[in-house]
Amino acid sequence: MRIEEAIQRLDRYTAAPGTTESVKIRQRFSTILQEVKYKNFPPEKLAPLEHKLDIMFKDINLEGNNGDEQLQAHLKNLVKFLRTDFGLVPEGYCAMLGMRVGLAAGVILLLLLFFYTESSFKYYSPLGGLLMGVMIGSACDRREKMKGKTLLTRMV
Repeated sequence: MRIEEAIQRLDRYTAAPGTTESVKIRQRFSTILQEVKYKNFPPEKLAPLEHKLDIMFKDINLEGNNGDEQLQAHLKNLVKFLRTDFGLVPEGYCAMLGMRVGLAAGVILLLLLFFYTESSFKYYSPLGGLLMGVMIGSACDRREKMKGKTLLTRMV
C-alpha cells in the first residue's frame, strides 16, 4: 500500500463519528505518514515502509469495535519501525527517555545514600537525576532536530 493510500484511508475514517481518542489516534497516524512522505526519501527506501503499511492495513478493520486498539498497536509498531530503520524519532523522545533513566538513577542513588549517609540532601537525588536526564535528553532532541531526523508529531 502506498503512503498516499494509507493517508486517504485514515482521513476518510477520521471524518467518521467516533470517540475523541480514536480520532486523535487516526490523526496522529495520518500526520506521521504525511511527515514521512514529505521527507523526500528515495522510492527504494520507502519500499519497506509501504510493505509494512500493506501488512498493517490488511488485517485491520477501522470501523470495528476493536479498530482503535489495533490502530494504536500499529501506530506504536510504525514509530518503532521508523526509529530503527529510518532513524526518525518523535519530538521529545530523547527527553522522555532521559527523564526515565535519570529518575531510575536518582532512586538507586537515593537507596544507596539512605543506608550510608545521614544527610538530608539524599532525598533530592531523584529530583536531581530527573532534571539531569531531561537536560541531556533535551540537548539530544535539539541535535536530532537540527539533523532533520525528528518527526514533528509529539507522542508523549
